[in-house]
Amino acid sequence: MIDILCISKDTARLGQVAHLVTECGNCRTTRAADSLSQLVERADSLGAFDVLIVDALSLEDAELQAVSELCHRHSRLTCILVTPDASPETLIAAMRAGFRDVLGWPLDQRALADALVRADAKRVQNGAPVTRVLSFMSCKGGAGTSFIACNVAHALSTVRQNRVLLIDLNQLYGDAAFLVTNETPSSTLPRICEQIDRMDSAFFEASVTHVSETLHVLAGAGDPVKAADIKQERLEWILGVAIPRYDFVIFDLGQSLNQLSMLALDRSDEIYLVLQASMPHVRAGRRLQEILASLGYPAERIRFLLNRYTRHAERARDALEEVLDMQPYQVLPDDPDIVADALNEGVPLVTLSRSCGVSRCVRELAEKIAGRAPAPMRGRMRSEAPRSRFFSRSAAPKLKTM
Repeated sequence: MIDILCISKDTARLGQVAHLVTECGNCRTTRAADSLSQLVERADSLGAFDVLIVDALSLEDAELQAVSELCHRHSRLTCILVTPDASPETLIAAMRAGFRDVLGWPLDQRALADALVRADAKRVQNGAPVTRVLSFMSCKGGAGTSFIACNVAHALSTVRQNRVLLIDLNQLYGDAAFLVTNETPSSTLPRICEQIDRMDSAFFEASVTHVSETLHVLAGAGDPVKAADIKQERLEWILGVAIPRYDFVIFDLGQSLNQLSMLALDRSDEIYLVLQASMPHVRAGRRLQEILASLGYPAERIRFLLNRYTRHAERARDALEEVLDMQPYQVLPDDPDIVADALNEGVPLVTLSRSCGVSRCVRELAEKIAGRAPAPMRGRMRSEAPRSRFFSRSAAPKLKTM
């Protein structure tokens, strides 16, 4: 996917631009309702993006000097100007400043899609890394979602030495960090949101828990009250800065389905539903599948994992496959003793046993995920999600002192 930062002082126009960008497909969009000169002060954070789209009413609003400075610092950054001023003078001045494309307003979606295809071709030509984003969620408590997400993250970071970031967005009792390390997290998502004006490379590195050189964790709130302090617009900026730094980003969403989890799902290449072979999971799994479809998430991005499976659950498994009209992407056997030991000691499962069935299946799942090639950027437009979902979002983040 291509990582895009949209900036405008007009929050209404910013929402429309971000919506049209999202409909072009295969991109992760971050919004900032601020001036470009203020963002230049955080230039190292802007290096996480492939494309900068500046919405401006005039050349003065476009802040050409700031654009020139950004292009000088980040040679791989493609800058696109959206403006109602289509005069030849504006076009020449914008191109000299470093804008690659100048698009008129109202914004034509096909012209925007073509510009993004050119930007993606430049990104690929420059050998920019590709980040895969995965979300793990369940429809019922106790399915084992956090356990699987954490152990897959650990396996991905060790099997092929991928850089992996695990983000705990479980709104109930986010404790994913304690499933892979005994260390107390250096910070949590609510604390980072409180200090969003400090977000740069050094602050981000100090905020994540370093389980190993290749596995980092953004710890969750720890309780539902503190989870309310995670604001959507601030999380959007954190994700925009963090995701491109890694080979894989894994979200543990638990049962949460709200604006925060939808933000993660919007950025996800694949969505894994963790279910067990029981009739309550059959009903709840079908309902969750219908909800995701109604929100615009295509079926080809959704897979289900069958956890804690025993040979006595064949009938429930058959019912689950029939109702969901899907085969399990991976089946993980029930091994309560070794799993309980790993949970109690706060270590990855492989640390205790590499040969047990669950450990082998987790490694197989990680290998299957790592072996999947990311989808290429498509030139034609698509509309995967209902228009109302994007325009119902809250205002984009102000990146000044808060």
